[in-house]
Amino acid sequence: MKKYIIFTLLAVFMGATVTAQVDRTKIPESGPMPEVNLGEAKEFKLKNGLTVLVVTDSKLPSLNWNLNLNNPPVYEGDKAGVQSLTSALMGKETQLTSKDDFSEKIDFLGASMNVSPNGGFGFCLSKYTDQVFSLFAEATLQPKFTQEELDFEKEQLIEGIKSGENSAAAIAGNVRSALLYGKNHAAGEIITEETVNNVTLEDVNNFYKERFKPSNGYILFSGDISEKQAKSLLKKYFGDWDKGSVETPEYPSFYDVPTTEINFVDVPNAVQTELAVMSVSPLKMTDEDYHAALVTNYILGGAFGSYLNMNLREANGYTYGARSSLGTGRYYNSSFRATTKVRNEVTDSAVVETLKEIKRIKTEPVDEEILANAKAKFLGSFILESEDKAVAARRALSIRTNKLPEDFYKNYIANIDKVTIEDVQRVANKYLSDDKARIVLVGKAADVLENVEKIEWNGKKLPVKYFDKEANPTDRPETIVLPEGLTAKSVLENYLSAVGVKDNLESITSVMTQYEATTPMGAVMQEEKRIDGKTNQSIYVSGNKMMSMTMTQEGATANNQPLPANMTNDVKINAGLFMEINLLNSDYAKLTGIEKVEDKDAYVVQVSGEVISYTLYYDVESGLKVKEVQTTSMGGQTQSQDAVLKDYKEYSGLKFPETRAATMMGQSVEFKLKEVKINEGVSDQDFD
Repeated sequence: MKKYIIFTLLAVFMGATVTAQVDRTKIPESGPMPEVNLGEAKEFKLKNGLTVLVVTDSKLPSLNWNLNLNNPPVYEGDKAGVQSLTSALMGKETQLTSKDDFSEKIDFLGASMNVSPNGGFGFCLSKYTDQVFSLFAEATLQPKFTQEELDFEKEQLIEGIKSGENSAAAIAGNVRSALLYGKNHAAGEIITEETVNNVTLEDVNNFYKERFKPSNGYILFSGDISEKQAKSLLKKYFGDWDKGSVETPEYPSFYDVPTTEINFVDVPNAVQTELAVMSVSPLKMTDEDYHAALVTNYILGGAFGSYLNMNLREANGYTYGARSSLGTGRYYNSSFRATTKVRNEVTDSAVVETLKEIKRIKTEPVDEEILANAKAKFLGSFILESEDKAVAARRALSIRTNKLPEDFYKNYIANIDKVTIEDVQRVANKYLSDDKARIVLVGKAADVLENVEKIEWNGKKLPVKYFDKEANPTDRPETIVLPEGLTAKSVLENYLSAVGVKDNLESITSVMTQYEATTPMGAVMQEEKRIDGKTNQSIYVSGNKMMSMTMTQEGATANNQPLPANMTNDVKINAGLFMEINLLNSDYAKLTGIEKVEDKDAYVVQVSGEVISYTLYYDVESGLKVKEVQTTSMGGQTQSQDAVLKDYKEYSGLKFPETRAATMMGQSVEFKLKEVKINEGVSDQDFD
């Protein structure tokens, strides 16, 4: 026991001594720069010009490979979508193996692979290397394209395009690049339903033949394989692949705008604004500024503690997150982008604050501690990544495709560490712009445009230009003035009269409706409502109940599990015969404007909730509800489900829409009214 007491006292004494010797008024000196063993990639070439890189790591009995044909981006023009369609068709079926058999073989071997006109990748256990790589070679060198599969993939691609037609995020993804690069540029063109329909089976075959060529390409092997084994494997399966390469086309020029301007795209159903401040980035990985540019962007918008995020999220609460990126280009210049999504009512303020932070990093020296933390993050990430042997292969490829010096990654840590405060400010002024920036806003004009048009920067009002959802110049969105004295309550009352509820309310005790989806699955959506404030919603597939939600004035459950309190408060508005009855005297319902629904004017009533909000549209002429949107916001993510209501028909004095054209989880589904029951078909057991 005495021995342990002595050791304890010794430890305390040593700790006290060390504490006494530390001068906490001085920043501790950094230790020696860590050395990272990047590993070596064995390299050789095939006769057809394909460069092979092999990184052997036999610790695990598995193998990864990555085929990169190093193709330049291609402008697809009036057949935009042919590349996407060709990629979707490759790997499904080959000249030797049917679609089902091919998938079954891959699954049976516990492997994975993906192929496209620009290459592909695969993974397998090393004992199955020969079998799986033979399938990879088959999929890449002998693909089979059929009209049946092309028609299916075109339908899927068009469905995706349609599902994004009213999504501010999807529209922003298209118009940002289109406005920066131009729609006639490989990086700026937009895939549309028309261009997809232009693609033929011959186009797919030709695209594959023109792009799948080896002479400029690379294949990387990493894992349980030797250089000798890789040579044998490639000779066996890629030995007959003829040489050939893809020429680099001439890309159209593009430039920054002369002065900062706002490009606005109206999305009437948007519940928040997609915001991007963009400018052209001439940065290349070969530039001496590259490492300083990485650090600069990280400080501005590359992390949670960045300038942008701390301002827009933490200080002002405009958004869940703001980020920036500073791209590098190989074939043409890239872009700088500061992006976020903000509440409609703070759109103008968010624009100004974003510009402020860009200007701040250009004009104010960065704090020494912030710079040190940024460099530490890069160094830590680089060292951790370097422990993965596959990284050596990817870095070897990056050196070749970007024409970097051979010691680029060996010197990476040193180059990051030597970035100074002066470097950050110099690079920010060289690559970031607040005076020639293109500010792209995709949002609801009725809510944000009036204030957006008042934004001033550097003492001048910013010009606003208007574009449609395909980045074509258009007129300023119309703003329709609401009739004087009209309120949300009067709109809701007009609806209840239009559907017959007002005249028949005293005689209604319950309503049951069934809508059936016009899809192969034939899902049925059933709703049971009672006058005592209870509602049950269920979805059936093939007669089996897949989901149910019960709402009363006391609470709500989903699949018999209680919903969180904040969500319960939001969904209770649906409890009872008609949600409009509950909203008549509610402070949550606000009349916000007039918008077009299928070319007809509709009053817009916004019902705000903590988690779930509703946007309801009522036809100006008939008073009938023609659209409803439910928006759920949780954990920084926002998801909307909408339905267009049409073809109203009367049942026992009440009118119901015969068709509900809905969008759920990005998929379009049309439901047809199957059955209506008034004062029957609803029992107490339905709400148990």
